[in-house]
Amino acid sequence: MVLKQRRGKKAPAANAPAKAAAPTDKSKESNNIDGVDAEKKDHFNPVIIVALFYTLACGLLFFYYNKYGPSMFLGKGWKDYKWSPYKWRQFIDDNERTILIIGGPHRSGTTVVWEGIKTHPDIVGFGSRFDTGVDYSEGVLMQDVYPRFGVGYEFTNFDKSDAKQSSRSTREDGIGRYALVEDVHWTAENKKDLELQDPTSLSRLLNRFGPHWDQNKKFGKNGLMKAKVWVEKSPQNAVLATFLEGLYNMPVNEDGTVDLGNAKKPKRSATKFIYVTRHPIANIYGTDKFVRDAMGGNINFEILLKNYIALHKYMKMDEKVLESPVMWVQLEDFTTNPNKVLTQVFQFLNVSSDEADVQQVLGIMPDISAKPNDKYFKIWCEEGIAKNGHLIQKYAEELNALDLGYDLEIC
Repeated sequence: MVLKQRRGKKAPAANAPAKAAAPTDKSKESNNIDGVDAEKKDHFNPVIIVALFYTLACGLLFFYYNKYGPSMFLGKGWKDYKWSPYKWRQFIDDNERTILIIGGPHRSGTTVVWEGIKTHPDIVGFGSRFDTGVDYSEGVLMQDVYPRFGVGYEFTNFDKSDAKQSSRSTREDGIGRYALVEDVHWTAENKKDLELQDPTSLSRLLNRFGPHWDQNKKFGKNGLMKAKVWVEKSPQNAVLATFLEGLYNMPVNEDGTVDLGNAKKPKRSATKFIYVTRHPIANIYGTDKFVRDAMGGNINFEILLKNYIALHKYMKMDEKVLESPVMWVQLEDFTTNPNKVLTQVFQFLNVSSDEADVQQVLGIMPDISAKPNDKYFKIWCEEGIAKNGHLIQKYAEELNALDLGYDLEIC
């Protein structure tokens, strides 16, 4: 059957190319968008990325500045004095100043005891972290005369294992184990031929610490003269006592020389020591919690226990040979009856121990937890004793020999 073409219209040629379809509204819109995007890409400003980078960097710097203050940018020595060794010796002796040195295991309560002591109107201590540029305002982290024993450098070196806990890790020092390192015990005897023969050891240390005692919110700009006692707290002082005694009492002559062999003993010791301690189980759990929460690390329970024992052995060893007065403070006594303990401490330091002064100190201090060990004893009795009770038994003789008065049977 043949189809007839309607009049007036021609059939398209078989091989004729089809006409391009007219652009629709959507295709026009699409083309416009593509053109705009291309134009945007062509005119993209890299300054935006740079601005965002610097905004983030400035934000981080501001954050850390608010934590660590000017020291973050200027260094820990930006406030250093330039006194000579003899000037320091003369100032301390002529004004009969006492340097109180506080030490003990980490997480034993050194900070809370220090905070109470330095609040006394006749005593000056370092300021806040913002003022000193170091965590917990610990002197050992501010100076370069003696080592910090790896404390503060543990972050990338902890053993990360959690289940079977290996007994060794990349670093052997740092919080919770530095007392197990060889040659950690600095004494007046084993350092007498080097650091204690160099008068600049005294001036370097006091030129670093001095401004923080001298210029502070409490005394303004004359703390060295106004305060009878200058206090420095660092847990590592537990293994540095006789060395620090020798350093702060260094017999420096007017010409800057030091002669330990023929030197006359000073009329009075410029130093006094307070050792702070805590029940071994609570101290180990407190250290373990700090290492886990603050540093993301892990330390074997037995290492923490051995470190605790070693630290106290060094403290007991030094106590026997120190010529300076020594006092022990148990955290449990301080938190249970801070009034009584502070009164005893102030009497030890020969400053006013009147009830009014003690109450003034307690009124300024932050709240003190009366039973800081209870939460750790609860964990020990519920699960810890099953895991590590055999270790307490294994080291019971050494723990009891420390004569700290703690009962190991707490459940």
